[in-house]
Amino acid sequence: IYEWVEEGVRDGRHVIRLKIGDPFVFGRGGEEVLNFRKMGMEPTVIPGVSAAFSAPLLGGIPVTHRGTSNQVVMCTGYGRNNTSPDLIQYHKEQTVVFLMAVGRLKTLCENLVNMAKYPIETPVAIVERAGCPNQRTLIGNMENIADLAVEYNIQAPSTIVVGDVVHVLLEDDENKDELVQGLISNALNVTTLV
Repeated sequence: IYEWVEEGVRDGRHVIRLKIGDPFVFGRGGEEVLNFRKMGMEPTVIPGVSAAFSAPLLGGIPVTHRGTSNQVVMCTGYGRNNTSPDLIQYHKEQTVVFLMAVGRLKTLCENLVNMAKYPIETPVAIVERAGCPNQRTLIGNMENIADLAVEYNIQAPSTIVVGDVVHVLLEDDENKDELVQGLISNALNVTTLV
């Protein structure tokens, strides 16, 4: 990437390095700015909206809600050197959003329950392909979400939302234990499991 940018600038072209979401949220944007500076260029960074906030919104999940969640924690699914990230302890009025974690969902849920003291019935949602026509939102809990993700072949890119906010906007007649929905703007309940 750096070579292409340097070549484009050297040739007098306008160069745009387009990234998805917020380039400074797990996007290595800061690293890229530092590298461009080493090459004698000062880039203009235009902010984007992180999937940590846009994906839950598109999945019909508010990351905060009065009386349900008054704080949001954003984490990556991977720690340093490809390890699991350090987890903060459970707090009932907290929403945790995980990015880049769907491949480690089973281990992540086990660690949240065993190490961070999350109740096994804590709601979990996965918003897959947020904003795309084939977006899906899968809802379960700490105990069953990893198995549901395998059953429904959930893939990256996916955003995982943990906490009671997952259920805030569900209709009273919807099964809150296992649910798959299509794009929220379609207001279509694709499959409700019994």
